[in-house]
Amino acid sequence: MVRGIEGENIKKNGVMVGHGNFVENRQPEKHQYMNGRSYIIGRDAEIRRAASRSCSDSTSLPTPLLSVMEKFGAQKQKTDQAARKFATKRLAGLLFILIFLLLVSPLLTFSGVSGLQVVSSSDELARLDRVLKTLEKFDHSQGEAPALELERLVFSLKDKSELRQAAEKRLLEFFTSNFSRDARVAVSKPLSWIAGPETARALAGQLLDPEKSDPARYVLERIPGEEADKVLIEALDRAPAVVIPGIISSLGHRRAKAAVSPLEKLLRKNPSPQVVYNAIEALGNIGGDGATRILSGYLKSGDENLRLRAVDALLRIAGREIEDKNLKEAGAISNLLLGLRLTPAQRLAAWRVKILASGENYGREIQAALKSKDEMAQQAAIGLIPVLVPRDKIADYLGLFSGLPDNLQVQVAAALSNYPVPVAREYLLNLAEKSPSAEVRTEALVSLGNAGDYSVIEFLVRKAASARGKEKNAARESLLALRGKPVDDKILDLLAAGPEQSVRNELLLAACERNIRESREYFLKEASNPSADPALVSRGLRAFGDIGMAEELLKVAFSTEDETFREELAAIMAAWAKQSARPEARSTFFRNLLGKESDPGRQALLISIIGKIGERNSLPQLRSYLRVQNSVVREASLKALADWPEVEARDDLMEIIRTSADLKEKVLAVRGLVRLTASERYRRPEAVVESLKEIYSLSPRAEEKKLVLSAISDFPCQPALEFCQGLVSDPEVGPEARAALEKISQRLKR
Repeated sequence: MVRGIEGENIKKNGVMVGHGNFVENRQPEKHQYMNGRSYIIGRDAEIRRAASRSCSDSTSLPTPLLSVMEKFGAQKQKTDQAARKFATKRLAGLLFILIFLLLVSPLLTFSGVSGLQVVSSSDELARLDRVLKTLEKFDHSQGEAPALELERLVFSLKDKSELRQAAEKRLLEFFTSNFSRDARVAVSKPLSWIAGPETARALAGQLLDPEKSDPARYVLERIPGEEADKVLIEALDRAPAVVIPGIISSLGHRRAKAAVSPLEKLLRKNPSPQVVYNAIEALGNIGGDGATRILSGYLKSGDENLRLRAVDALLRIAGREIEDKNLKEAGAISNLLLGLRLTPAQRLAAWRVKILASGENYGREIQAALKSKDEMAQQAAIGLIPVLVPRDKIADYLGLFSGLPDNLQVQVAAALSNYPVPVAREYLLNLAEKSPSAEVRTEALVSLGNAGDYSVIEFLVRKAASARGKEKNAARESLLALRGKPVDDKILDLLAAGPEQSVRNELLLAACERNIRESREYFLKEASNPSADPALVSRGLRAFGDIGMAEELLKVAFSTEDETFREELAAIMAAWAKQSARPEARSTFFRNLLGKESDPGRQALLISIIGKIGERNSLPQLRSYLRVQNSVVREASLKALADWPEVEARDDLMEIIRTSADLKEKVLAVRGLVRLTASERYRRPEAVVESLKEIYSLSPRAEEKKLVLSAISDFPCQPALEFCQGLVSDPEVGPEARAALEKISQRLKR
């Protein structure tokens, strides 16, 4: 018997007997491949084929074969029935399991989750105990890690009701124990997250101990509910004098309304100045009629410091009254304060309260303040205009601004930046053009950047062209700040009108800053203008140009007499070419022109552009121009090779160094060759050093030798070290050799 598994061919007596699934054969059979698999062709196969043929022509089969076929069919029918029974039983079993899981799994899940929660809760509390144990001798100077771990742990469980109470109990027990102050401070913050009334009552005794009072107050300040207020208020009568100011501050922090009467009672006892100061601060935080009444009693105090503190506290109360829409109470406080002698800042704040407390009648109060001679009232009114006055009402106030002094006109200009409406723009334009104050003009120009539109472009451009210093910068900033396509279109329209050079420069600058691509034709046109700003033209062409403009720009480059500008134009065209989508054809346009050009100057420019592009397939053409007699063309070719970005030009430069008798050519070649050789950062340092040593030996001047030494220090190795050691006494390059030697030595020691 021969057996096999899927994927194996099985032979017996040199005959293939099976392939694929499990096979069992007792005699050699024919083997046939079909659709990539092997099949048995033999007696069983003939029976199966005969069975299939019986469907169409059973009478033509031999009698023995028909008998065999009938047996085979009967056997197959029994097998199919058994398979169906097995499948039915299996399906029933699966349905039973599924129903069981649906009925029982919720119970299992609930039980499992509960068990996990118990285990998880137990683990978290045990972890909390371990962390608290590490904090028993905690010292801030040793690091904050244990304190931070406690905070993370408590924060993770503070919203779990089943753990919060247990954690609070543990932290409170630790907090009230006799551990170090640093330990209590570390626990105070996480305790405050989960503390409740029970903790508040437990901390009452801690408040009276100067050593423990501050951490206890920290926790009490953050416990919700009246119990903490009660504990703090009761401590006022029993606490030592040293901790009373802190307790008062905590009551103010909590804004405890119930503390007003006890604080008034405490103030009648003529306490220390610190207690009085803290009580005034706390009453200002608590607010309400009682606090206002107590604080008003200090407004006529002979102690200026005390009086000003009371004013500040009342202003805070008035501010909260406005937030709570209690405008009548806030207005009463402002009227009370404005009848007193106040600091400028306090008077300004009092006027703001008065205007805000007027509610819907704010317009009347603002106009009254602007018409008054009180500068603080005017400042308060101007500052509140953007807060209270809608855009469609701003015209009602513009007439009141005209007579204000310059310092207030600056504030007016800043306020009007919030009003992008024609009347506000007109007022700002008038300020920017006619105000005698440079500060006012500058602020108006800045505000036009927010309140302006396309209609102010021409004014801003002319202002930028004529002004100096801060005004010029403000006008330029506003040209950039203005938004919308109409602004860009207006700039293009002004450029098309052909304004004077200074205005045109500002328009081109704005086009660059605003990234207006449609302006590129104006930059191309400006390139041929002798009065143009070359740097501005270069910036625009680099930003907006492309290789399609190269032909026109070449005409400009051929005609200009400014050699520096010509080189810049060559660099721009090379940059355009490098952006081409066809990497192997970036220099094709310029190489074709070079092949047709006969003028040496133009040939030199085209060679310069081709060299800056640095395309490999242009090297043969450049080499051919090294052999021409014209010195301008030859020098341009040599410069192109010396500036070549890749090492392909190294052999050409070495040949020039060895064969040329012209010092200038040698110098250019040496400098280019040093640069290329030093760029091979990933060659073996020894190989690079050998190349640099050869260049050194061929260098015509000390300057180039120094350049070689500077490069050789970037390739630390023993040959470099020995080479530099041999030159430390050289009168021409000794200092450079010593510097390179020191650098190489340091890098070899790493």
